[in-house]
Amino acid sequence: MLWLAGWIAPVPARSETLADAIDLAYQTNPSLLAARADQRALDERDIQAHASLGPTVSVSEQHAMDNATVPQPASFFSPATTIRQRATTDTATVTLNQPVYLGGQASSAISAAEFDVLAGRQNLRQQEATVLNQVVVAYADVLLAQDQVEIARQDVAVLTAELADTQARVDVKQLTLTDRDQARARLVASQIKLTQAQYGLNDARSRYTAAVGAAPGQLERLPDLPGLPPDVDTAFDVADSTNPQVEAAVYTEAGSRARVTQAKSADGLQVSLQASYGQQPEALNLENLNVVSLIGSLNVTKPLFTAGLHSSRVRQAIELNDRDSLRLAAVRREAAAAVAQAWSDLAGRRQQLAGLRQQLVYEQGAFKGEGIEQRVGLRTTIEVLNAAQELQATKLALVQAYHDEYIGRINLLQAVGLLQAEMLSTDITPYDPAASLKRHRLLETMLPWERLVAFADRIAAPRIQPEPSDRDALGAVRSNPGVVMPPAPQWADVEPLLRQTPPIH
Repeated sequence: MLWLAGWIAPVPARSETLADAIDLAYQTNPSLLAARADQRALDERDIQAHASLGPTVSVSEQHAMDNATVPQPASFFSPATTIRQRATTDTATVTLNQPVYLGGQASSAISAAEFDVLAGRQNLRQQEATVLNQVVVAYADVLLAQDQVEIARQDVAVLTAELADTQARVDVKQLTLTDRDQARARLVASQIKLTQAQYGLNDARSRYTAAVGAAPGQLERLPDLPGLPPDVDTAFDVADSTNPQVEAAVYTEAGSRARVTQAKSADGLQVSLQASYGQQPEALNLENLNVVSLIGSLNVTKPLFTAGLHSSRVRQAIELNDRDSLRLAAVRREAAAAVAQAWSDLAGRRQQLAGLRQQLVYEQGAFKGEGIEQRVGLRTTIEVLNAAQELQATKLALVQAYHDEYIGRINLLQAVGLLQAEMLSTDITPYDPAASLKRHRLLETMLPWERLVAFADRIAAPRIQPEPSDRDALGAVRSNPGVVMPPAPQWADVEPLLRQTPPIH
């Protein structure tokens, strides 16, 4: 709708592009910033899972005070008395524990955490696409509302001229008072529509402010959208590999499969090395005679009986993985249906545009002709007024159709997973969700032997095969006859028709 911006709104100090709106929302939208914070919190699962491979060091210190009263009975040489004894003891122990083999629990927990992070990144992509869609819709809504205001103003101007001409002809007895009242009624109705359109523009500006974070200025022409699939089959293929909801479901299923491995590994052997250093007094009152101990041990544990706890956790993990497999199949079907719907909707919008453009050409000619024929008595005033009303309705339908066609392109890009900020704004720096995790991994540097522990732990871990893919289930959607996509509309061919207002006579 930006091809109308120059003749719709007064020119403020600065023009604004869709890229400007995208940049601002990308940096300041609260929902998007909250989703990024969620992702950074999710990254910590990866750090926490890797921490199970490293050593843990703990220190304990005990400070005890003994205040004893010891009664001494009387003897032949001394009377009965009481001896008071006070003593303090300090005991300190430092313990180091290094896992050597965890039966596959550590490696499966790390895999699950990594898949959780990857699924979270895809969910973040989906949130970004949702915000971008909202911004583009808000931007296009303002332009549409401006178009509707301008068309309403044109109609008021046309009907004002028609009323003046009708009044002049009433004065010379060429038309009746009924003709004048008809013209007045249509003018009042047109003025009401103009007021409604202006309120609609205010509403659109409010929605724009909420989506973008700033009030709109002079909005420039909507840019073309690159990256649309050339045919519907390509759209299906792209969606199956890049749609963020599909990708998130794939990683979620892989993560729950890793948790099945983790649950099954709980019954395995666990081996760890432990070393402790301690110091304590030899006796309660011998504070200066300390016993120093340095103990090293190899600990091997194997659960024998857990009252059904481990087997229950395994069954639970398997059911959750089955659930995620089914959800993956459902998401793939939903993604394919969304692509098919977006493709058909866009094709229908373009077909509608072609028809409305031709209809507008005919109605421009009809309106002009009826004005001429009215002068020679072949048409009545109400027929001319009806022609003006039909012309306005077609103009409104045309600008609405252009608005909907552009949103249809955005919806198609989102359905296939290609709606990204850098596609709409070449100057934007995309948010890198992996940067935070990389930074914290550098801070939590792994010791050299932790990789050996991870390798040994992974060797004996149980293997869980993924469920068969549901990609073939999309055949029913793909087998439908593809809708031929008409060419994109050319704004330059339509703008003159919308600007043109044939004279009444």
